[in-house]
Amino acid sequence: MIPLALAMALAGSMKTALAKGAPELDAAAPSANSQAQAAISEAREGSNDVEDTTDPATAEGMAELERASHFLERAEQAANDDEKTRNYRRAETHAERAVALIPNNADAHFVLFGAKGRVAQMGGLATAALSLSSLNDELDEVLRLDPNHSDALAARGGMLMKLPRLMGGNTKKGLEHLERAVELNPNGAGTRLELAEAYEIVGRDVDAIKTGREALAIAQRKNEPKKIERAETFLAELEKSCDGCALAAGPQ
Repeated sequence: MIPLALAMALAGSMKTALAKGAPELDAAAPSANSQAQAAISEAREGSNDVEDTTDPATAEGMAELERASHFLERAEQAANDDEKTRNYRRAETHAERAVALIPNNADAHFVLFGAKGRVAQMGGLATAALSLSSLNDELDEVLRLDPNHSDALAARGGMLMKLPRLMGGNTKKGLEHLERAVELNPNGAGTRLELAEAYEIVGRDVDAIKTGREALAIAQRKNEPKKIERAETFLAELEKSCDGCALAAGPQ
């Protein structure tokens, strides 16, 4: 329903920009967009949210949630930044309406988090930095409503892994969140690949290869071409840079 990679894309772009200077934010955007586009087709699995759609307000809230998701997807497919920004803002507007109508729906808050995150990313480093607190608040609300929301756990984990420490980054907690997300959503190729990338960040290259291979197998089984390509690229680059890791990881 929504792109899991929004949080990781935002965090990754902010970290790159802080390390190399604000102009690098735009240079990082194509990679971030491709990650989000690859994740956008992965619907939430195993949601516990049950809404009484016979209630008019609830029915309208669910409709607004669908509209918000629709405009997020349109934004990801847009050909230029102006069109992307327009659609992200429309997604944010509909998500805010959904949250107002169905405030106890974790998915509504997560879609709002995604839309706000993309709007912040499109606005540049300063906007993204100023938005970080409100984005974290939105994720906190998702996890308050549904502590087992696998996408929110993965998003929080990705942000903790990729944000600098001065902005709240924490690789230990990030790994814990991502491992829990995979436990809750074992058939999500995108979530498992995020965990593989997290293992690489902390130098656990053998675990990264094992987990990356698992993600690739899931993506192949589910016939998800973009995730297959992403997993294959990740594995090829990691195996090239780590002599002996592929052998240590065991047979494919």
